[in-house]
Amino acid sequence: MSELTLIDGGLSTALEALGNSLNTSLWSGELLRNHAEQIRAAHQLFVDAGAQVLITSSYQVTYPGCQSQGWSEAEVDAALIASTELARFDGVKVAASVGPYGAYLADGSEYRGNYGLSKEELKDFHRARLAKLIESKPDLLAIETIPELTEAAAIIELLTELSNTIPFWISFSCKSESEISSGELFVDAVTLANSSLQLLAVGINCTAPDLIAPLLESAVLHDGAPFVVYPNSGRQWDAVNKVWLGDPELSFTRAQIDAWIALGTQFIGGCCGVGPRDIANIAPLLHA
Repeated sequence: MSELTLIDGGLSTALEALGNSLNTSLWSGELLRNHAEQIRAAHQLFVDAGAQVLITSSYQVTYPGCQSQGWSEAEVDAALIASTELARFDGVKVAASVGPYGAYLADGSEYRGNYGLSKEELKDFHRARLAKLIESKPDLLAIETIPELTEAAAIIELLTELSNTIPFWISFSCKSESEISSGELFVDAVTLANSSLQLLAVGINCTAPDLIAPLLESAVLHDGAPFVVYPNSGRQWDAVNKVWLGDPELSFTRAQIDAWIALGTQFIGGCCGVGPRDIANIAPLLHA
């Protein structure tokens, strides 16, 4: 993947456009158990739009989260494996999604961080799911929407402990032109990520598009991994009502994309609010 690579957009956005309601604590993960065909259909929309990498529906699927909703351990196992299989299309890479601890809390904590948990506690939380997703043999792991350095360090260490050989990217949710959601510096997050030999890219997701270029500028490392960028559409998440607030047509511009590429971004896509039509519009800009 040495050239510019187009990632898909927000899976939940495509699923909602297909008529699905995603207002439970398991979000799109709920469909893995009862309506897997809808996930496959949403992935297909992004393939048709030109996406070269599909991020799986496993973001919200955790053992404690699913079991609290009545799932058995075997059902969680099956859902994690299925999330990878549903994203397999000819000529398209599969990125197995690893969401943060905050996604399990389902209260918007992935946009705040500062959980108050130790690195070892976070490793214990992520261990079983990471092992199962590695077992599913995706092309890469998408460690995404990470809000704090402690959680990033926990996952990176855990990947080594699990003898993982699958490449991964890690992307952070950010709140300012220089800070990840916890208030820690994005440059420190980039430095931490580059300590791993399996790192494919490091960057930003589910963050307002106008913050992306300043964040990248704050953390350019000449000998580091390339950046991965997939912002949200610029709207704000209402964690109480589980809806996005703001203009549904708001997205990012060619000038923004050109700036991200100039700063070393190799992987570009979208997150919440960015649908298949947006990805189709981005595709020619990356391959002109």
